[in-house]
Amino acid sequence: MTAKKHWTGERWETDVQNETALEHLHRYALAMELSAGKSVLDIACGEGYGSRLLSANAAAVTGVDIDETTIRQAKEKYKAANIKFLTADARATTLPGGLYDLIVSFETLEHLTEHDQLLSEFKRLLKPGGQLIISTPDKEQYSVKPGTI
Repeated sequence: MTAKKHWTGERWETDVQNETALEHLHRYALAMELSAGKSVLDIACGEGYGSRLLSANAAAVTGVDIDETTIRQAKEKYKAANIKFLTADARATTLPGGLYDLIVSFETLEHLTEHDQLLSEFKRLLKPGGQLIISTPDKEQYSVKPGTI
């Protein structure tokens, strides 16, 4: 039996079962409805569980995260013919432009100050008429309220 690593709360991981888990899974459930048959980019994908969920409906899913170790683990944990994982900075990937029908980026904006750069990259990566789904935490609930992380 392997010991679980200490969860920092930075990236939700599938072995953590709490309210945060429900919130993350709910976001991906919505995105799954929109991903059917599409080319999907899951940017700031963390450990890759969402990319795997999206792959159930999508034609192809690319999961991207800035953390090389996290991406290496995602490649080992979530293997499917229509998923690939890459290490890249969401603000400036090396991915070709106009490739994705749908981009999901959950809990990313609050970690960056270069919002215009990030949104420009999303626009570059989306196909004409493509969709973007973004979520960010409620600051009042996650930072200001006593007892929060």
